[in-house]
Amino acid sequence: MSDEVSADASCCCNSLPDLAVVPMGSDALDERVFTSLEQIIERGGEQWWLYVSHCLKCSQVWMIAQDDRIYDNYYLRRLLASEKQAIIDKGQWPDEFMTYEQVLRLGITMSKPWTYLDPRSPALVSTAEDLRRERPDISLDEIAYLLAISVPDAARLLQPPTLIDRFRAWVMRG
Repeated sequence: MSDEVSADASCCCNSLPDLAVVPMGSDALDERVFTSLEQIIERGGEQWWLYVSHCLKCSQVWMIAQDDRIYDNYYLRRLLASEKQAIIDKGQWPDEFMTYEQVLRLGITMSKPWTYLDPRSPALVSTAEDLRRERPDISLDEIAYLLAISVPDAARLLQPPTLIDRFRAWVMRG
């Protein structure tokens, strides 16, 4: 923990590990954690999921990856004052969350995956496409693992939608 951070009973910072997983909407833990956090730096662009927040109660700084597509988690990494300064002064971000693949690896290892009823869910399709764009040589096995789906389902995500897929999507829209 940074030496500039003090304990404060009105925030959750001291109860979180240095690398924390906070599920979205699960028993309101996310509400309790984020009540005292304020976003101060957004990475944006190709790393749309990544930002830095500081606690308004204890001054702890967190690098946060927000995965609201596949695992519905926030991943928080405690930052030292020097790491925050490197982000501000030089744009040097720690490596942990710099690719969406890294974020999904945390999701598959640190949380419970969702079961998608629609095998061509827009969230799955766009994430598979993003993974392929980030790393063109990523295998179907790796995509399937990261999305917690079968390899044949991963292959279907990267194919153009069939007439049946379009009809199914039209029916689901009502």
